[in-house]
Amino acid sequence: MKQNIRILISMFTSLLIVCQLANAQSDYKPIIYNAYINGNMTKWGSVIAAIEKQNPQTTDAKLELISYYYGYTAFLIGTKKYETAAKYLERGDKHIDEVLKSSPKNATAHAFKGSFIGFRIGLSKFKAIALGPESNRHVKMALEIDPQNIQGIVDNANSLYHTPKLFGGNKKEALLLFRKAMLLVEKSGNTHNNWFYLNILTLTAQTYESLEQYSQAKAQYEKILRFEPEYKWVKNELYPALLNKMK
Repeated sequence: MKQNIRILISMFTSLLIVCQLANAQSDYKPIIYNAYINGNMTKWGSVIAAIEKQNPQTTDAKLELISYYYGYTAFLIGTKKYETAAKYLERGDKHIDEVLKSSPKNATAHAFKGSFIGFRIGLSKFKAIALGPESNRHVKMALEIDPQNIQGIVDNANSLYHTPKLFGGNKKEALLLFRKAMLLVEKSGNTHNNWFYLNILTLTAQTYESLEQYSQAKAQYEKILRFEPEYKWVKNELYPALLNKMK
């Protein structure tokens, strides 16, 4: 009887620890969201460091951390901090490979794998010919596994947007995919404290703008600001720049 009680206590304690770790992971969502809308990437980096110390073990926890690597690496490449970006790429790749090893059919992990390979092209354009097909293969695999996978749809759209037209790029098709991803997130109801949703909204607006569909871009930026009035990048830069362009 005492042995059974000890086993039950041990099981309860283990379950409690797992629940605490899961809650700790989800508690980072509003921090990352606020870092995103305020452009506070120092805070973003500190969240990554905190999660790394916890050494996440579950697939969901690893995918959450990978999503933060994803956003942070894109920022680093965009600001030409290539050496630091390369370090985060390595760390992100490690977790992606761990997820794919345990869950080879995880669509989101394949999408991330494709996008992280794409980031390597961002670090060196000379690798585009070698890495481009591999990146596309993983994104395609993600969408074969789950055609409604939001990460895969966005990564496919990003590839179409940034690839030169001569090599298969298509901004109009990218726009359709960004809109599809936007509507899928909205249908799921997962918009609160979701930095990736705001990112999709922004990519949609920017694609409208690049296609010179300025009225649609304006309406999209206004939608963003209704949803999140304190989103500094759109509020202080993208939207005013479009209004000046439309004068």
